[in-house]
Amino acid sequence: MWCADSTTVGRDAWAAMETSVERKGTRDVSKRFFIGATGLLTLIVVLFQLVWAVSMPSFRGPDEPHHVNSIMRLANGGGWPAPGEAKVDTAILKAGKEAGIVTSKATDFVGLSRTRLANDRLPEATKAPFPTKFRNVQVTPHEDRSSISNVLRLDPDATEVDQMSQHPPVYYAGGAFAVNLFDLDEQPWDRTLLVLRIYGILLTIPVVPSLVYVARKLGSRRTWALAAGFIPFAIPQYFAITGAVTNDTLAIGLGALTVAALTKAGVERISWKTILLVGLSLGLALWSKGLLLAFGLALILVFALKNHETWKTRLIAIGTSGILALAVGWWWIHNLLRYGVIQPSGFKRSVPSDWDSSSADIFHFLTQAIKSITTSFFSSFGWLEADFMGWFTTILTVVFLAGLIWGGIEVGPHRRTYLAILAPVGGLVLLLLAESWSTYSSYGTIAGVQGRYLFPILAAFAGMVLGLQKLRGKTLLIVTGLSIGVGSYGYIFLLNSAYPGYPWIDFTRFTLVTGLSEVTLTLIVEGTVVLLLGALALATAIALKENNLCLDKENAIGANTRETNVLEARDVAQQAVTVKQTNQHAHKGAPEPQPVSDPADTGDEPDTVTSRARHPFNDPETVDQASRHDAVLSQPCDSVETK
Repeated sequence: MWCADSTTVGRDAWAAMETSVERKGTRDVSKRFFIGATGLLTLIVVLFQLVWAVSMPSFRGPDEPHHVNSIMRLANGGGWPAPGEAKVDTAILKAGKEAGIVTSKATDFVGLSRTRLANDRLPEATKAPFPTKFRNVQVTPHEDRSSISNVLRLDPDATEVDQMSQHPPVYYAGGAFAVNLFDLDEQPWDRTLLVLRIYGILLTIPVVPSLVYVARKLGSRRTWALAAGFIPFAIPQYFAITGAVTNDTLAIGLGALTVAALTKAGVERISWKTILLVGLSLGLALWSKGLLLAFGLALILVFALKNHETWKTRLIAIGTSGILALAVGWWWIHNLLRYGVIQPSGFKRSVPSDWDSSSADIFHFLTQAIKSITTSFFSSFGWLEADFMGWFTTILTVVFLAGLIWGGIEVGPHRRTYLAILAPVGGLVLLLLAESWSTYSSYGTIAGVQGRYLFPILAAFAGMVLGLQKLRGKTLLIVTGLSIGVGSYGYIFLLNSAYPGYPWIDFTRFTLVTGLSEVTLTLIVEGTVVLLLGALALATAIALKENNLCLDKENAIGANTRETNVLEARDVAQQAVTVKQTNQHAHKGAPEPQPVSDPADTGDEPDTVTSRARHPFNDPETVDQASRHDAVLSQPCDSVETK
C-alpha cells in the first residue's frame, strides 16, 4: 500500500512540475542557439585576446623574456636542463634592449634594469636611483630589429638565470614546434613574439565553453550559462596574461577543462567515465604548472561529498582518479625522485645585508600580500606594473566575492559540487601566502602572491550566475554589459599606461613599439570597437531570449534547478520503494521484483539499489538530470497541458 501511494505522489509531483507554467514562449532557449552563442562568444573573447597580444609592449608580460628564452633554447636543441642551470641568452637581452623593456646598459631583466610603464604601482622615487620610464626609452624600429637564433643552454656571456626549467617542458615544446614550423628564429623578434603569443592564446580556447558548461551543469538556465561566458571581460588581467608568452596559458586552458570534468563528476553519479575523465584531465593539467596540484583537493571533495553513494564507492573513485592523475602527470614524482622536492626552485636569492628575519611583520605581510593578490587579479598590466585605482579594485573584489557567496546560497542541490570546485581557490591562496611568508621572513621580499595564479580555476567562478538568474533579462544585460565595460576600460588603461599621450595615447609611439603600420593599427583599434559592440549585441540577444522565457517570479530560479530537485526526490523515493519491496519478497521467499516504473524515464535500463550496489561504476544512464530533460525545456509552453 505504501509503495503504491509513494509512486503516485512521485508521479503527481513530476506531472505538476511539467505543467506548472502557462505562457507563450519556451522555458529555455533552443540547443541550437545555445551552442551557436557559445561558439560566437568564444570567438569574440579569443579575438579580444589577440588585440591585447598585439597591443602589449614586447617582453612586458611577467617573466616573458625567460619564457621566450626557454622556448628558443628547446627549438635550437638545448634541451631541458636542471632548474637553475640555464642562462638567459644574450640574444634575448639584445632583443629586450631593442624593445625598450630594459635600459641600454642593462645586463639582466631584474629590478632597475627594467623600464616602467605609466600608472606604475611603485611610488615616485624621491632620491636616486630613479627608474627609467618606458615612454622615454628609444625603441628600435621594426626593420632594424634582430632575430633570436642560436640560443644556448649556457651562453658564456650571460649573467641571469633562466628559472623556467623548474616547470614541466610541455608548453615550451609546443612553442619550439611553432618556432621550427615557421622558421621564427630567422624572423625579427617582434614577429617571433607575436606568433608565440598567438600560440598561447589558442591554448586558452576551452575557457569560455568551460564557463558555460559549468554554469549549466550547476543548474543555471541556458541563457544565464551563456552569461557566465562573459566573466573574462570583468577580469582585464586575464587578457594581459594570456596575451603574453607564458606557460600560464597552458595552465589556464587545461585548468578550465579540469574544472569542467570535476563539475560533471560532481553532478552525476560516480561511474568509470567520470573517474577516468577527472583523472586524465587533471593528469594532463599537471604538465603545465605545479600550482595545479591544488586541484587534488577538489578531486577528493567532489567524490567524498557524494552522500548518495556508499563510502566504498567514493573511496574507490578518489583513489583511482588520484592515482591516474599522478600517473599521467608524473613530472612531479620525477622531481621528488631526482631532487627530493615537488618543485625545485630555479631562482636563487641572496639575503640583503640590512635584513633581519626577526623584523618580519605578519600584519604588514598579510596586508601587502592580500592587496597584491586582489590587485594583480584584475590589473597590474605589464610586469606587475600598471594598477587600477585602489577603490576600483576594491569594488571589483567585493562584487566578485558577493557573487560567489550568493551563487553558493542559490546553487540548490549541487552545492557540494560548487564548494568542491571552489576549494582549490582557498587552498591556493593559503599556499601562496605560506610560500611568500617563507620568502619574506628569509629575504625581506614579498613575492609570488599574484592573482593570475587563480586563472586556471576561473571556470569555477561560473557559479556566480546562479544567484543572479532570479532577476531575469534586464539584470543579465546589466551584468554582461558591465563586464564588457570593465574589459574595455582595462584595454584603454593598458594603452594609456604603455603609450601615454594626447588625446589619450601616443599613436605614433604605439606603431613604433608594435612594429605595425598606422593603417594596420587603426584598423585593429576600430575593429576592437566593433568587436566589443558585437559582444554587447550578443549579450542583448541573450537577455531578450531570457525575457521571453515563460517563467513566473516564483519559478525564475530556472527549470533546470527545479527539475533536478524533483528528480532527486523521485529517485530517492523510488530507491526506498525498491528496497522495501526487495525486503518484503526476501522474507516471503519470492523472486526479486522489477523496479518501480517511472513515466519520465526514456531508457530501458533498471535503476535499483541492488543493481547499483553490485555494479557501482557500470550504470549506462549516468547522465545528469538537467541534460536528460533539455528537450522538454525547449518545447513551447503552450504544448504542455496545464491544470
